[in-house]
Amino acid sequence: MKQYSLSQKERIKSKKSFNELFTSGNVLISKDQKIKAVYIVDKKAEELGVKIAAAVSKKNGKAVWRNRVKRLIRTSYRLNKEKLINFCREKRILLRIVFSTYSMTEQTMKKIKLKDIMPGVVELMTQIENRI
Repeated sequence: MKQYSLSQKERIKSKKSFNELFTSGNVLISKDQKIKAVYIVDKKAEELGVKIAAAVSKKNGKAVWRNRVKRLIRTSYRLNKEKLINFCREKRILLRIVFSTYSMTEQTMKKIKLKDIMPGVVELMTQIENRI
């Protein structure tokens, strides 16, 4: 597996998984209130590690802006995932996370860059690791 890639096995894709996360997952919000994470720790899973998804509501902006935000969230995770994945494998758990925007909209942040999103994603990953 490549170090900085995000393979299909590392993504949450099924509607059932999304519903489970949003109904019974734990919610964390970054200090700057830009990014939100909903996560579930699965101790009885066959696979170990981390599965993620990025979700942005239609209310937040147009498709081009939403897709850019999702891409930046995934990139932020990809570049910083090593520590979290190793932690989950050590603890023998599967961690599922959905990252989404919290207070960001296209109206409030027209131009969005990686430096706007990365600190929030990294902070949430650290918070999740500390709570497990």
